[in-house]
Amino acid sequence: MQRRFEHLTRRSFLGLTAKALAVASLFPKSILGGRAYAADDIKRPGNPEKMTDMEKMHVPEVDLPLIAEDGRFVPVKVTVNHPMTPDHYIKSIEIIDNVSPIKSKGKFNLTYRNGEAYIMTRIKLAESATVTAIAECNVHGKWAGENVVKVTLGGC
Repeated sequence: MQRRFEHLTRRSFLGLTAKALAVASLFPKSILGGRAYAADDIKRPGNPEKMTDMEKMHVPEVDLPLIAEDGRFVPVKVTVNHPMTPDHYIKSIEIIDNVSPIKSKGKFNLTYRNGEAYIMTRIKLAESATVTAIAECNVHGKWAGENVVKVTLGGC
């Protein structure tokens, strides 16, 4: 069996790595997992205090602790009060924060077979942040909900 990389020297490996990093710096969002959403793509409630039935059904509820003592383990629960039928369901939920270098904390794909649009996870935050959840309905597009958490000890 022939070795694949026996001709690869340390110098050529470092050169290839430098070139790959140069290319990656041209496309940071696609490499680092951040998604660029146009403002028109995401719907938000007009008045959060008096939401319409359509908004109540689509806007995700982001449940966070008021104060996270350790930014390494911040629990997040996202629920969307939406029917999960084959014709009308939540396709995905993505969690994003506004301060970290890698904004996207995870995207969770769902189907109508999930029964409910609900996820629970832990994320890492370096400092206090606004955490946004974007729920994508297969019929009505993307909807955003957010909440704020204060972090006392950074986790990054």
